[in-house]
Amino acid sequence: MEGLIVAVIIGLLTTIFNRSKDSSSEENRSKPKPIVTGSPVETNREEPRRKRQDRRVYPDAEQEEPVYTLQTKFEEQKQDIENKYAQLKKQREGNKQEAQMQRTRVKSIKEKDPSQYSIDFESEDDIVKGFIFSEVFGPPRAKKPHHRK
Repeated sequence: MEGLIVAVIIGLLTTIFNRSKDSSSEENRSKPKPIVTGSPVETNREEPRRKRQDRRVYPDAEQEEPVYTLQTKFEEQKQDIENKYAQLKKQREGNKQEAQMQRTRVKSIKEKDPSQYSIDFESEDDIVKGFIFSEVFGPPRAKKPHHRK
């Protein structure tokens, strides 16, 4: 019974001390600082309109540099694209001409004497003999690369 009373007293003391620690630690904690934005929020709606009007650039007779508007930028990009398209069209025509020249060369080679390039075998035995002679007269197996995995 005495052990039970001692345990209850110890429990009460620890809860009291824990509450005092929590309250002191809350006082010592630093409060989070509010986040400050770069510019204050404007409540007057007419001031931003004035700023937008000031940003517009109008061409003046005294200005030395040309004023670029959205339309002029669009025109420049359109002109660049048209130039690139014309270059690609010329390149395509050149490629077509080159392909036609290659075709004519191939036809001329095919039309030459076919007896120079063709091998006529009288029977299938001649083909087998050709493979055997290529092994006999070819380089030795020791000098050929081996494929090991």
